Amino acid sequence: MEGLRPRLLAIIAITLLMVPITVSPLANAYQPGDEEAVFGHTFAEEYWTNSSIAITGSSANASFTASYVHVDDFQAFLIAFNRINMSDGKQIIIPYQLFGMHYKTPEEQDVFIGAIFAFLLVHNESYGNNDLPDIGNEDAWYIVPMTNNNPWPEYTPDVEAIPATKISEGHYRFGMRYYNMSARVVSSMSNAGFAASLLFPILTVMISEIVIQYDIVIQNNGEVHVETLYTIGQALKAKWLGLFDVDPADIIKDSMEISAVHYLSVFTSKYNVTTASSGHTLSPPEHTTPLDENLTIRVGDDNERALDIRLGRQYQLLNESTDPWTTVSNNETATVALLGARGGDFLLIAWQAPLSAFLFSHVAYGLSETVRSRYGSVTNLVANATKEFHSSQWWYSVTFPKWNGLRVHQDPTYVAQTNLAQTTSTTTGATITFPKIPTSYLIIGGVVVIVVIALVMRRR
Repeated sequence: MEGLRPRLLAIIAITLLMVPITVSPLANAYQPGDEEAVFGHTFAEEYWTNSSIAITGSSANASFTASYVHVDDFQAFLIAFNRINMSDGKQIIIPYQLFGMHYKTPEEQDVFIGAIFAFLLVHNESYGNNDLPDIGNEDAWYIVPMTNNNPWPEYTPDVEAIPATKISEGHYRFGMRYYNMSARVVSSMSNAGFAASLLFPILTVMISEIVIQYDIVIQNNGEVHVETLYTIGQALKAKWLGLFDVDPADIIKDSMEISAVHYLSVFTSKYNVTTASSGHTLSPPEHTTPLDENLTIRVGDDNERALDIRLGRQYQLLNESTDPWTTVSNNETATVALLGARGGDFLLIAWQAPLSAFLFSHVAYGLSETVRSRYGSVTNLVANATKEFHSSQWWYSVTFPKWNGLRVHQDPTYVAQTNLAQTTSTTTGATITFPKIPTSYLIIGGVVVIVVIALVMRRR
């Protein structure tokens, strides 16, 4: 049970993040500027980062980072863990991140979309030869980064914020960087195997670096392109049962493929998930279903396009074991599928649901006058958001068929359909002359687990 206690303490300590927001003016009433009590900045500013938001509790101290970008009716934000310092001297770093966007569509509908970091999936391709994760029919494992009980004392985990930066007019970037992250390999083959490998260190790997950045480019036509830029360093070490070292290259088989698993949940309002080009409405999947089109989220009675999820199909493979690194392939093709959810999938994100709904709801309450007019208090919004988070059945994956333990680069692009082409910028001073189209507001909140990352191990 030695591995269980720190993991439970970590989850308990996570709730400390709620304390400063709960007691802030955002909890019951809100006026513009009240968010400064929590973040040290206001939502009226163009961009900022606060990497030292501290929380003190009786058994632990925690800190997190908040980054923000604002151009007229478009806002993007990131709330991420830094570290938790336990009273017994242990330190925990979890790559929890909540990325969100708030904007108005060309029809002036109010939209909230969010993304949380969760896990990736490795499977041993043996069923159907379809280059897709057929969970339940072939061996598969979750990769869950968490630095508690690090079995390699010579490696010190660390985390740092990549502050919000204005690269050029309409182009912004922010993110987080993690060093020396140990990750637990968790079985998906059975309930007993899942529980045992999650709670106890059956197989652990050491990843040198994880970098996650959000690149935001505002186009002249009102589209906002958001790319999640992932860099996953090499797996330096591997250990069985927390005791026995093993070469990471001895673990990976040529038949193993790696997937990014995505979870989609809409908090409020009417919406549909469709294929991007044909507009075909999709139903939540019950089994692995290949996709040959990108996805679109449409909102409202007229099914206005609010967000395109453009999954980049091409990816690169690089070998970190050489100096300098060598590019093994510049042109590999990823596959996309809808997945039927399994119990382990929900368990791995369940602990994030209350915190994500809580934080997302408070930011939404502060950013949107429409939200405040519809909900008497932020507490009502939180209750609704938490329920909707758990009720979704939407899962999809991006699979990299050729992997061999090499470094993978593949960036999905999110395209927000905004009203920025119709407004005069009060934030940056840019002049745009198209008139607004007055119409009713609609609110959509989403949680999309975007984990397009790869566990990188040394090649044989």
